[in-house]
Amino acid sequence: MITAENIKAMIHHWLNTPPNGYFSQSYGADAKALLLKELSAEVADSFIDKLRLDIPLIGRLNDNQLSISTQPVGFDQLNVFLSIGDIDIRLNDNPITDIEQDYYNVSAK
Repeated sequence: MITAENIKAMIHHWLNTPPNGYFSQSYGADAKALLLKELSAEVADSFIDKLRLDIPLIGRLNDNQLSISTQPVGFDQLNVFLSIGDIDIRLNDNPITDIEQDYYNVSAK
């Protein structure tokens, strides 16, 4: 039996795997690229489409069960959540630690 915690673990694995992280597989998320773009319905939809493609179990969920939402924090921040049923996963929770990429940690001291 697959539980909500199993699904959450699958999503976390997908989010922590860089795109094309497995040889000859497109599996993986580029959440950092999502967070660096202006969030729109088109960007969120393509992110969810990739998730559905990579994890077939998630592909069975409808739009009411799988969505991306935002929550303003102050006047200059936005939290981005991936919602799977009653499970909310904050996409901008992990600091960016890859130093060989085209992005950087703006909260570095």
